[in-house]
Amino acid sequence: MRTVILTALLAFISMTSWAQKQIVWENPSAFMGSYISEFKINKVELKQTETVLHITANYQPHSWIRFAKNSYLQTPDGRKYTITSGLKTNEQESDLTPDSLFWMPESGTANLALHFKPVPMDTKKMDFLESEAEQDFKFWNICDGKTKEKLVLPADWQNVEYAKDETLPAAKINKGIATIKVKMLGYKPAMKMSFYVGGFTPLGTAERVDKAVPFADDGNVEIKIPLWLTRQVYVGVEGLAYSELLIAPDQEVNILMKVTTDNKPFVAFKGYMAKTNMDMTKVKDTFGELLSDFAIYPKVKDCKTKEERLKSLQDIFEQRVNTIKKTEFTTAAKDLICMAAEEDYVKWTRHFVFNYSQFFVDDDGEIWMTQRNLSENMEKNKDMLTLTEEEQAYSWKYLNEPTSPCSQVFWETSIAAYDKQAVVKNPYNNELRCVQDVIKGDNEGLTNVLLATLKNEDCKNVVREYQAEQKRLAEELASKESVFFQKLDDVAPENILQTILNKYKGKVVLIDVWATWCGPCKAGHQVMKPWKQELKGKNIQFVYITSPTSPLATWQEMIKDIDGDHYYLTKEQYNYILNHYDSDGIPTYAIYDTEGNRTFKTIGFSGLDVFKNEVNKVLK
Repeated sequence: MRTVILTALLAFISMTSWAQKQIVWENPSAFMGSYISEFKINKVELKQTETVLHITANYQPHSWIRFAKNSYLQTPDGRKYTITSGLKTNEQESDLTPDSLFWMPESGTANLALHFKPVPMDTKKMDFLESEAEQDFKFWNICDGKTKEKLVLPADWQNVEYAKDETLPAAKINKGIATIKVKMLGYKPAMKMSFYVGGFTPLGTAERVDKAVPFADDGNVEIKIPLWLTRQVYVGVEGLAYSELLIAPDQEVNILMKVTTDNKPFVAFKGYMAKTNMDMTKVKDTFGELLSDFAIYPKVKDCKTKEERLKSLQDIFEQRVNTIKKTEFTTAAKDLICMAAEEDYVKWTRHFVFNYSQFFVDDDGEIWMTQRNLSENMEKNKDMLTLTEEEQAYSWKYLNEPTSPCSQVFWETSIAAYDKQAVVKNPYNNELRCVQDVIKGDNEGLTNVLLATLKNEDCKNVVREYQAEQKRLAEELASKESVFFQKLDDVAPENILQTILNKYKGKVVLIDVWATWCGPCKAGHQVMKPWKQELKGKNIQFVYITSPTSPLATWQEMIKDIDGDHYYLTKEQYNYILNHYDSDGIPTYAIYDTEGNRTFKTIGFSGLDVFKNEVNKVLK
């Protein structure tokens, strides 16, 4: 009997000891940053002999990924545990060799196991890094999903109190600088995060704000934006979350954020419209799909008549407004959300066929949105909801109030096109919109006509200041030998390309047609930069061509860092060149030999090696 008991006791001790040799985190938490849609860590195994990360990768079929042989896990004490292999641990996983290309299967999904030297068994949190280089894979704060880490607030952010209510200000021109200050809790310099602010074009400029400003090593960032009016802007951090908030001239918005995996990084606000800005971060969680177009389509899909569809859309709008008004949000936040809901209602009722035709239901009953076959679908659905001229008339309830210019949808909606009395009801709102029409106008005669219609002196001053700044920029650019702004405006569009090429007879010419707002264009510039240094002193000229779609001030600033000759052409000249190259997009590139013969053309950046090969063919 004693022998049996002793044997059982030894077996229990052995099992307990074995259990302590392995700890498993199922579905661990991790901040994946910009790779949130490409990777998911399914399980972490902490063993005495190794640590294993089980990962699902989702990438384009037949594309490749690679994990560097120097990849490592890093624990909070700074110690590093290097990768040892990528051997699969079961038949559902695939083998991966560090530093070698892993090609994605046809499904676009692969299960992988990354093996590392063992981290201590009592580890509660770790990071995965290929290196600290910006482009390398990094997964942060990997921990057991059950672990709840207490958030420690800085002293100046404890006990933040919000106003009971806030209201939107009536639109009033007041030139000043809006300031946004952000503090990110849990930030590490190797995260290399940037805070984005944009999604709008301020009054008094043709330049859209789209800024991504890097955090300092201490997790702080400050952004300043010149403004004439209170505006709703889009802000956030890639991999965390985005939201809308209000900023105003000479006002400061302070934001406390945290690195987190729950898509709720906004901790608190202080300063201008703090309670409203906090409320706006909760819109998605509060309303779910209620405010989405995906909530509209299934409700109108089964309607049989025009009347049923119109009634359904009216009911949806009323339901949205009623739900919005029942929240404990500030009056300002409710008004902003109601404006967006009203714009959506008018968009669907007045352009039903266009909106409806973008949706479809797949075989599994899931709703999707696409513009594929849009023209055919619109033709098929053209009679689903056609309004008479009398039915088209609309009187805005939210989007033409004195406070409406605070909202982004105010600037994106043709207010007077739907409400023929809009100008009479609120002439000042119309004046503000006219300011932007004057500034965006590329026809001098039309611009002067619009300017003459402005009655408000403040609005006229906005335009005058813009025009004075444009004149100053033009005079500054006129003195630069390698910059051609307005110098070739009199050249006929059909002659402009040859006029440019004639300047470089006997040279190889690489033409780059681009715009300041074009991401691929700017990426191409960066990739080519070292190569251009290698070509210094060679018989080649880089020529950059843009148009008025590139805001002048932005263009002037950007070309300082792009070595070559720069042409700011008229819209007609620019379009002629694109048509000449049979191009429907940018960047567009062309290479000419020393005799002026075109030897190469491509739409889109084809890779640096392609350009090197093509230039070497003609560079003698």
